[in-house]
Amino acid sequence: MDQVKATENVEESQSVMPQHHGLQKESIWLRPYAVRLSLKIATLRASFGHWIVSSYKAAAILILNTVILFVCFDLAARSSLKVGDLISSPAQQLVGEGKPREKVSYYSSQDWAERNWYEFRLSTKQRYYPYVGWRRAPFKGKTIEIDQNGVRLTPGADCSAKSFKVFTFGESSMWGTGSPSWGTIAANLQKGLEKLRQGPVCVMNFAESAYVSTQDVIMLLLQLRSGNVPDLVLFYSIGGDIAAAYQSGRAGVPANLDQIAARFERRQERSAFVDQLRSTYAYSLIDQLIGKLTIANPQQKAPAPSELATYERMGIDVATLSDLIVQDCLGNYKIVSALAQKYGFKYFFFLPPHISLGNKPLTPEEQEIKHKTELQAAYYKLHTAAYQIIERGFAKYQNFYSMVHVFDHYDSLIWIDEGHVTPIGNQVIAERMLDVIQARSSDEK
Repeated sequence: MDQVKATENVEESQSVMPQHHGLQKESIWLRPYAVRLSLKIATLRASFGHWIVSSYKAAAILILNTVILFVCFDLAARSSLKVGDLISSPAQQLVGEGKPREKVSYYSSQDWAERNWYEFRLSTKQRYYPYVGWRRAPFKGKTIEIDQNGVRLTPGADCSAKSFKVFTFGESSMWGTGSPSWGTIAANLQKGLEKLRQGPVCVMNFAESAYVSTQDVIMLLLQLRSGNVPDLVLFYSIGGDIAAAYQSGRAGVPANLDQIAARFERRQERSAFVDQLRSTYAYSLIDQLIGKLTIANPQQKAPAPSELATYERMGIDVATLSDLIVQDCLGNYKIVSALAQKYGFKYFFFLPPHISLGNKPLTPEEQEIKHKTELQAAYYKLHTAAYQIIERGFAKYQNFYSMVHVFDHYDSLIWIDEGHVTPIGNQVIAERMLDVIQARSSDEK
């Protein structure tokens, strides 16, 4: 048995040995290829690493050069803007928004007109203001000056502790679009009250472009809360409420509601990089150059009426919306009335005139303005309906006065667009307001 097993083991070992020798021979034969493959892999790894390092260095140099070039360009742009401000001629600088109202014939004889429209364009920059959304940023020019609180300054106002304080509220027509500082309604009230009263007079113009009546009331509340209590408050507004409702189909909301909501809800959020880019001198220079090329054709920027979202396109009834607008304004009137009793000031609400209303003999220019206004059918219908309701509904309120017919006896050009007038028109409006204030003061004695 042992011999048999030994024989089997020998046979098994003999059967295995040839295979082992074959593998050794095969390994020896493949070894040079394995070595070469390892060398190639090592070479590829080294080459790939070298490529990554080289690419990184190249990208870093490219980015660094780009940053250096941009910084140099930004510094050059800054110098260009500074030098341009110093050496540019007035004809090159005094560029307005390019709207038709800037070319109304009245301005051709006014040596301040070009500068006023130029400063108006520059002063439209806005910043956030608590509770009311926006006010203009501080600005100082020859025809327009705005303080740190976004209030357009009234020439001659003496706002000392013993002054007779008058607060005016409203949208762009009260703010004074189209007029220099000395030609606004507030400025004419200042001059008129100085003649009628003894002692210092302080007229503060809290109006702001596109404001609705609720924003006016909030501005008044903010002043009262701070201890700045007026003797007299004048409201001159309805156009802002109508325009905002025309846009959104809702009463009692601010202008451009959809855009404000989109920004707040981050639906159209700009990146932080874009915001930083917009703050550079390079961006300002390019924006200024593009502005000079395109500002002469503002019609290219404005969307056609058919493209705008309006109450009519939303399927909202004009009668319902106009009634809601009036109810909202009436609510604000009652709030101001209650505040007046609490704080001891007098108040008046004035319904502004409009080129499509009243019986003024219109000049050919004014007729063209009115015709263009009436072509905006949806806005014209809403505006007319709201005015009709408010004139009827507010007639019983003793502190409400309609100014719709204030220009009926003036043949000369007054209107520069459908809602704004020349400084002469502002003077007429201020005189009418002063007549109302004087008459009421006489009745109360």
